Amino acid sequence: MGAQIAAKWLAARGRDTLVELLPGHPYLPGSVDQDLLVEAEGLLQYSLRGQADLRRALRDGFWEHLQTQY
Repeated sequence: MGAQIAAKWLAARGRDTLVELLPGHPYLPGSVDQDLLVEAEGLLQYSLRGQADLRRALRDGFWEHLQTQY
């Protein structure tokens, strides 16, 4: 799921944004993290609040996809 959202995110924002994001790994800026969680909850139709393990897996998938594109 994280990789799927990362692909859409990257297509919409471009590689320049990716280059700016990479130095912050493993942390996502608050706005990017919020967008990721909202998008995932919408696709899953499931709240990720209080689901630290699922949120971490989502972020890991997001990062893994972005790193393969660099």
